[in-house]
Amino acid sequence: MELQKIRELLEKYDAGETSLAEENALREYFQKNEVPADLKSYGLLFSFSEKNKTQKMQREVELPSQAKGNKYLWTAIAASILVIVGLFFFQNKPMEMNHSDLGTVQDKEEALQKSMEALKMVSELMNEGKEDLIYLKEFNNTKDKFIKTE
Repeated sequence: MELQKIRELLEKYDAGETSLAEENALREYFQKNEVPADLKSYGLLFSFSEKNKTQKMQREVELPSQAKGNKYLWTAIAASILVIVGLFFFQNKPMEMNHSDLGTVQDKEEALQKSMEALKMVSELMNEGKEDLIYLKEFNNTKDKFIKTE
């Protein structure tokens, strides 16, 4: 093979466009012929691939078993079944409303007592909120000392 054709094949090889036959031709050239100094790096590359072609691995490789993959599959299936069963048995059924469930009170005294309890609860919640406003008022006073808003 002439040197110009080898250089063209090496350009194709670097671009990743060579066929197996062309790579074999390059390999043969670098094994059998005298290689110019500027192509010595390619000579090392092809001689290395030729040496590694004959090497075999000495130890055995254990591949992961398929059982682990099946464990996750069965876990996913079981979880899906539990969700479906849970939705089927524990779904919220609409409750039928009775007049006794509406919270109405027939006795006037009992109604007054329940209203007073509700108002007391609202008053306590309002007072708790009012206590927090003291801090806001103090913050505004301090802010007004430093920032004039006039």
